[in-house]
Amino acid sequence: MVQSEANATQNEIVKISMLRKRQDFLRIASGRIKWVAGSMIVQMANRSENDKPEDNKPEDNATIRVGYTASKKVGNAVRRNRAKRRLREVVRRVLKAGGKGGHDYVLIARSSAVDIPFDQLIRDFSWCLKRLGQSNDKNKNAVHLGQSHGKPDPASSGGVKR
Repeated sequence: MVQSEANATQNEIVKISMLRKRQDFLRIASGRIKWVAGSMIVQMANRSENDKPEDNKPEDNATIRVGYTASKKVGNAVRRNRAKRRLREVVRRVLKAGGKGGHDYVLIARSSAVDIPFDQLIRDFSWCLKRLGQSNDKNKNAVHLGQSHGKPDPASSGGVKR
């Protein structure tokens, strides 16, 4: 049993570090790859060559960087800090298995992140990771083909209103 746990940790050599600079948060938000759940919004961006550290070791491709935000809409300082603590724990439990190395994530807490059961918070985050993993390539293709991500254009819907 101990050997299998040791092998699992050797196969999952994923380091999770924290995003701290505003520039990184803005870059991820501008990428427009996100998924909204009831308790959080998860944004994701591929780390470009310009964003990697100067020592650029091979294991940097396996590093995942994560940032956390909770606006005043979540509540007072106590509620915002609790929401961020809960999100950090969710990331610690889930992201090593479900995250993509070389990517950056931002978790934005919603007001329900403080009140819902912890298991639901884990399910929300796992669902967001699953959807971001599937929709990442589709979003790139849609942008290159000029397709929209939102509601269809009423003029192109085929129906004519008189």
